[in-house]
Amino acid sequence: MDKEKFETDMAAFGFNQHQDVLTYLSHLETMGWTIEDAKLWVTEKKAKVIEQKTKVTLQTSLIFNCPECSLRMRLLSVNDTSATQTGDSTDKSMWLCPNRECMHTIYNKQTLEELRLEEV
Repeated sequence: MDKEKFETDMAAFGFNQHQDVLTYLSHLETMGWTIEDAKLWVTEKKAKVIEQKTKVTLQTSLIFNCPECSLRMRLLSVNDTSATQTGDSTDKSMWLCPNRECMHTIYNKQTLEELRLEEV
């Protein structure tokens, strides 16, 4: 092994990073996983993070004030998970007033993405 070439080629990483990688790879192997499994997991996780950021961006880019109390309402997806069922399968999103005294709700037949496209 050419240690000087290795150090030059890998100069972007510190000693602790090298140790962390070796610990990670050792644990991966011990648990029966491969580097390809780790790459797939990271890719899927990254896609979920991007999807979540997109939803947050959509929720914050559309502004609608509550007709009851004038507070800025939140735009949320509905009927997309078991926890957000409304009883009406045609509902795709909703405006919700965050004021606990008000909690005014307006259901939409459009998804967050469709509402965003209408704004453009």
